[in-house]
Amino acid sequence: MRLFLVTEVDDDDEERLVWVAALAHETMYAYVANTGKFHDNNALRNDFYMDRILTYQEIGPSEARRLITQGVGTLDEVEDDEVLVEWRADPKPLDPADVLSMAAGYRS
Repeated sequence: MRLFLVTEVDDDDEERLVWVAALAHETMYAYVANTGKFHDNNALRNDFYMDRILTYQEIGPSEARRLITQGVGTLDEVEDDEVLVEWRADPKPLDPADVLSMAAGYRS
């Protein structure tokens, strides 16, 4: 499992931290702070492999843990209410401790 910090450049040319993401067997998971879990994010997977609108910087488990603690991946409860309902009902979210543990064992 590989970890990434996902960023985007906003309209003011400022870099914004968007997600802590984990890639496992071509499935991309994003950490959603509102749920405290990693969730399968197919749109992010498509961006990673095809669109490349966002920027992906590979990071290690300790940096991922720091970013998670910092609140990266927090969504607006009102603006993002529909996707949050879906992610809260996700039957197979990944626990951050498990993801970070698997990433620590990854050898590139």
